Amino acid sequence: MDDDPSATDASDAPDRCANCATSLDRGSWHPTVGWTDADDTYHLARFCSDACRDEWHRSRDGADTP
Repeated sequence: MDDDPSATDASDAPDRCANCATSLDRGSWHPTVGWTDADDTYHLARFCSDACRDEWHRSRDGADTP
């Protein structure tokens, strides 16, 4: 049993790309972006590719995200 609190639990990760909604394999590595909004709520966005992450960033310019 792994009691390491720093271990990442893939079941907590989003299962679709935040930009194009492509289904993501929870066991595979994917680009992610995390940020804390004005209400101190942490958000995690997961993407199918670096290109999708970059497109998402461009579409969010000026929003309460990184």
